[in-house]
Amino acid sequence: MQNEPAVTKEEVKGISIRVLVVLFITAVFLLVLFFLTNEVVLQNQTSFDFSVFKFLDRYRSNSVTQVLIFFTFFGSLNFLLPAYILLSLYFVFFKKNNYKSFNITAIGLSSGLLLYLIKNIFQRHRPPHPLIANVSGFSFPSGHSFSSFTFVGIIIYMLWKSERDLVWKCTGTAFLFILATIIAFSRVYLQVHYASDVIAGFCLSFVWLALCIFILDKFRPETKTARNHR
Repeated sequence: MQNEPAVTKEEVKGISIRVLVVLFITAVFLLVLFFLTNEVVLQNQTSFDFSVFKFLDRYRSNSVTQVLIFFTFFGSLNFLLPAYILLSLYFVFFKKNNYKSFNITAIGLSSGLLLYLIKNIFQRHRPPHPLIANVSGFSFPSGHSFSSFTFVGIIIYMLWKSERDLVWKCTGTAFLFILATIIAFSRVYLQVHYASDVIAGFCLSFVWLALCIFILDKFRPETKTARNHR
């Protein structure tokens, strides 16, 4: 059996700093999520949400509305379900990595279940005057915001774990984050969600994705093999 390469102190320090940063951000987002749940959903404090609508009223136009209707599609189940399936199949057939395919499927399915449960627990009604028709379901948190940030978060995580150079990683991260932000913003602009719904969706996405990655990382085959050889 070959000896495993020793981990240097610098590598341990770097990993520890990254873990602390992630834990800190997760804690902050959890606090924001609890605050929004209490103030906006339980206490029904809606002044912030309606002030955002009032601000956006100044900038609404048919052209902007059509552009954001286009972008909002990318946060819908009609886009994300095939996207998850294609991404999972990509790792099965092209990368020969069944474990990553399982991880993507597990995060996608569990995210959908979590969103369904939370929406039905709080049952917050949607804004009264949406700009698009046939919008159903409860409002808190925003499913488009939560789902789009979760999906791009998976891709960003895999991008940074890959061997791509730093320019590709930074460019890809910026593009994906901006895309998810536009999708989330479109829900507020189109008045199918309150701003607090969208913020909550983003916070929940980060917290849930961090938890999923932590759990799945603990059970990955390499980790279990390394433990058995200690």
